[in-house]
Amino acid sequence: MLSFLSDKVLLSLSDENTCASIFQKLKSTYLRDGAVNQILIRKRLAMLKKKKEVSMQEHLNEVNGLVNQLKSCGVKISDMDIIVYILMSLPPEYDSTKSAIENQPSEHVSLQFVVSRLLDAEALLKDRRVSETKAPRSELSNDVAFPTNQQTVVCFRCNKKGHIARFCDKTVVCHHCGKLGHKKRNCRLLTRKKPPFKEEEAAAVSFVVGEGEVKKFIVDSGATSHMCSQREWFEELKPSSGTVSCAAKASLLEVAGTGVIRGRLKNGQEIVLTNVLFIPELNGNLISVKQIQKARYSVLFKDNKAIVKGKNKTFVLCELNSKGQYVSDFFPTVSNTFVAETEEAELWHRRLGHSGNYALRKLGLPTSDSFCENCVPAKQSAEPIGKGNRRRESAPMRIIHSDLCGPVEPATLSGERYVLTFVDDYSRFCEVRLIKKKSDIAVEFNKFLKVNDTVKRIRCDNAKEYVSGELQKVARNAGVEIDPCPPYTPQLNGVAERMNRTLFDKVRAMLYDSKLPKSCWGYAIQTAAVLHNRIPCTSINDCTPYELKYSTKPDLSKIRIFGCDAYVKVADAQRRKLDPKSKKMIFIGYSSMGYRVMDPVTRRVTVSRNVRFVEKKIISDKLSATPNIENQEDISDLGEENEKEMDIKLEETGKAIDDKYPEFRRSQRERKPPVRYPFNEALSATNEELTFDEIKFLPDEEQSNWKSAMDEEMLSMEKNKVWDLVELPEKEKQPITCKWIFKRERDGKYKARLVARGFMQKEGVDYTETFSPVISIPSLRLVLVLILQENLHSYVMDVKTAFLNGDLDEVVYTSQPQGYDDETRKVCKLNKNLYGLKQAPRQWFHKFQQFMNKVKFKQSTSDPCIFIRKEKGRKIIICLYVDDLLIAGSDPDEVKTVINLLQNEFEMSKSAPAT
Repeated sequence: MLSFLSDKVLLSLSDENTCASIFQKLKSTYLRDGAVNQILIRKRLAMLKKKKEVSMQEHLNEVNGLVNQLKSCGVKISDMDIIVYILMSLPPEYDSTKSAIENQPSEHVSLQFVVSRLLDAEALLKDRRVSETKAPRSELSNDVAFPTNQQTVVCFRCNKKGHIARFCDKTVVCHHCGKLGHKKRNCRLLTRKKPPFKEEEAAAVSFVVGEGEVKKFIVDSGATSHMCSQREWFEELKPSSGTVSCAAKASLLEVAGTGVIRGRLKNGQEIVLTNVLFIPELNGNLISVKQIQKARYSVLFKDNKAIVKGKNKTFVLCELNSKGQYVSDFFPTVSNTFVAETEEAELWHRRLGHSGNYALRKLGLPTSDSFCENCVPAKQSAEPIGKGNRRRESAPMRIIHSDLCGPVEPATLSGERYVLTFVDDYSRFCEVRLIKKKSDIAVEFNKFLKVNDTVKRIRCDNAKEYVSGELQKVARNAGVEIDPCPPYTPQLNGVAERMNRTLFDKVRAMLYDSKLPKSCWGYAIQTAAVLHNRIPCTSINDCTPYELKYSTKPDLSKIRIFGCDAYVKVADAQRRKLDPKSKKMIFIGYSSMGYRVMDPVTRRVTVSRNVRFVEKKIISDKLSATPNIENQEDISDLGEENEKEMDIKLEETGKAIDDKYPEFRRSQRERKPPVRYPFNEALSATNEELTFDEIKFLPDEEQSNWKSAMDEEMLSMEKNKVWDLVELPEKEKQPITCKWIFKRERDGKYKARLVARGFMQKEGVDYTETFSPVISIPSLRLVLVLILQENLHSYVMDVKTAFLNGDLDEVVYTSQPQGYDDETRKVCKLNKNLYGLKQAPRQWFHKFQQFMNKVKFKQSTSDPCIFIRKEKGRKIIICLYVDDLLIAGSDPDEVKTVINLLQNEFEMSKSAPAT
């Protein structure tokens, strides 16, 4: 802020030390919000006039600047006041547009509507001026222009002034019409045009196009002709051609004919309108005051009425309505000729099985454009969708086509199931986002619009996620218009739909070629978008989207085969002296800082610029089935990076690496599973988990055993008071379902466990933190060594249903267990943890930790799962691994005392000596 202030102002701020005090002093010194300033600004607004050399947009910006000054003074100014100031400032050439705006219904007049109409009117005026400038000037009848003192010369051949006999056209023969007295270039027949309709007619049409009463006649003083859109009202109709300019639509309306209309007013006065223009596209009907005056009648507008006076009669033609329009109660009579023709055409239409007008014309039969109620339900089809004449955007990142594709199965390695595409209308530049659920679309749009602040409109389908209030709010805050296509017409969103096909075609090909699992489709589609932007596209005249957006050709020298082997240099700080200097990984995409590679064992994604590729062979082995998801890089925001991925200077992969490393090779030995595997498979088959529905098909004895196991589990739930049956208080909150898991133990015992489907929990609603520690292997080894060295007495125990002891911090509801539903539609409000909940291990650990503190045990600073108590030289150590305990102490009586304390607090198994 200080860098924009002058030296004089800076001197006055030398005593201020904070930004707030500096701003407050500047505000009190230079912000003029008094009554005098408000009056001056209002005067400037009222006296402001648009200059001819100033564009409409610049003029509107000037008005907006004054309005903002007025608002800064604390004045509330409505949009209608701003509209009044704008209309007052317009020159006379905008009178027709002002009339059109003023005749609009008040509920349809908004500031945006007025601005749009004025910009359209400016464009029409510019086109008219250009056409007038280019129009040829009318030439004089003679070929020679005389000086001023020779304009009195008289021709001796035609006795007219201004030329001599040598240049007289009296004997000249026109080569177009064959008549004497003029040349072809001045022939009236050659230069005769269709009767033009003056600009006033555009004003007359403009305010009735769109909204209005189609069957009513509106009296307009600016229209030069009567106009009607109803064919059946014409008593006589002669074909004619011509056009009428429509200011509201910025287009021309075709004139189909002229004729006579007869009718009556409500007071019984008969009226005949002649030379009425038949305009089918006109949304209304007009009575021209000028045509009435040509018929030697006078029209007087008085007391909100239009009064017509003639030699022998005077009557009220119309009255002013609430919308500011003079609407007449004139009602035409339907022509008998038209009725007869229509009836005959409908008769033949029905005789020939409701055939169309084309077939009737071929047979020489009359046709009618009347509506057939039986043809619509019998023949209606979808309107053809063609390319039309849609104008292509002339600059990048103004109009964006978007579509959400999914759910894609399987999910990506990070859990995303949907892909969101953004396609630039001008360059066809494509960006993709990977999201886990549809509700994330608003967040991704917000990120996209912050990076691309030039976007004005987004075209999309009519899906719920696009027209929802959340996305509309994001677009409104960014000043972007959401333009959805009608329901069930994805063809209108063809650019984004075609992009989905293009990307997924590449994805399938790259996955098949690389032999990577389908869960890697997320990496593949992001790579496909990068490649698409660097490949020539036929829709943009074989240019590349990258070139059109960034005005530079893309560099393809760094492009590599997706899924190929990639040897990544290991950082010096991450290896020992004799360790290999590179690690074999899989190439999965590009980043703004290098290449994206993935470890095939841990599935950990890293970005490196020190990579050497082997593109001649592809990894044929599948990725490891036990990935380390915690260390995996989140790739959902990859699309946010600047698309200039390959602009950085990566190391040339064709050059030899200075420091050689051992060459990796695969063993050629045929791999066979160990002999022990068949036995393990047979053993696991006997321990296969069952479901609740499968139990019903077992023998009665088996069902009884499993039922007893379920009863035992439910008894444990009641004993621990895990839940209370309540009505679901919050309609928007959905209960989490639960399921039974059945398993036979090795000793033959039937085990039934009720678990919650934790994947249905919502973060921040049903849970917050989930981390729970377990004792580390080195710590456990150290305790075992200590037991041996000091000859400590040690025992092992486990806590039964340990997770049920944890108390919940959040309010969680579950459905009633299968087989124990009392059909009251009540739900279980959990008081304690249930197996399957995401926070269950954490809450159990907190419960055990609180009890240890209560009985004066202290946590180890090196491992939170080791608890130690020392009293009178006697030492006791407790190690916790989930629900298993190792208890060791120097005094056996003290150890048994601690075991009794644990058994009194938790339901535990009998203690056994550690072996």
